[in-house]
Amino acid sequence: GRSGPSVWSLHVLPVAEMENYRSAMSKMAEDIIALRTRVVTLEAENSRLHTDLSLQQDHGRDLLDDTDIDVMTKAEIADFFASLKCKLASETSKAASQRDRIQQLQNDLIKKNDSEKELMQLQRVHQSHLAEMATLVTVKQQEKVNYNVRTICFKKNKKNICRSQNISSDCVGETGPRKEERELAPAAENSRLRGELDRIRQEAAPLVIQQIPQVLLQSIEEKLSLLNKLEMAEARVRTLEAQLEENCKLWGRQKQEMMTELSEHRHGFVRTSTTILHHVPSVS
Repeated sequence: GRSGPSVWSLHVLPVAEMENYRSAMSKMAEDIIALRTRVVTLEAENSRLHTDLSLQQDHGRDLLDDTDIDVMTKAEIADFFASLKCKLASETSKAASQRDRIQQLQNDLIKKNDSEKELMQLQRVHQSHLAEMATLVTVKQQEKVNYNVRTICFKKNKKNICRSQNISSDCVGETGPRKEERELAPAAENSRLRGELDRIRQEAAPLVIQQIPQVLLQSIEEKLSLLNKLEMAEARVRTLEAQLEENCKLWGRQKQEMMTELSEHRHGFVRTSTTILHHVPSVS
């Protein structure tokens, strides 16, 4: 009589805990979606910075191509180089700002990557707990089935015993195969019930094994997708940083060549526009 309530309480408790785990998994799914949104934002920011760099490089080349120093006066050349110096300072400041922004983006990606790893670890733990809870629920269901089967067996055995006693009292002098058949009937019924109980256990056991692979497969697919997104974003950041460094070097070389050209003009030397555009050093 005491086994019934305890089995019921053990059956209800895992269901409540599984609801808590489902709520936690829902919260982790929202966090992963937020991480994906942040990665998309970072990729858009990287693309914008890449476009700005390309425009600045094209503008610098157009400025040099459209300028013919040979037909300019010294005052015009001085004004041109003063303007170019201001432009270079502005572009240098922008490049420094972009480098800082890239560093910030890299730091954000690192933080988001760490947060994602923590979430993935928590997700694996919760998946393991869910599998354990599912196993526990299945075991409790088996125990409940076993309890019901034992109750049925007990009642049938009791009926068989009473029936045997009644038959024995009515047929005291009976002998032979018929008497043995009546004596062996309860044992055969017990054997049949035990076989049915074993069959129920074997059918209930694979339930958890069928559920776990799908959950693990979904977890692995989510992790691979997020890691792929982060790797693409980091690659774009590295490309943008390399282009920034190349742009700074290009402006440095152009500044040095223009300062050299201005010095040559001040001392009366003349160089062709072809020489300036192709950066060919003068012959001494």
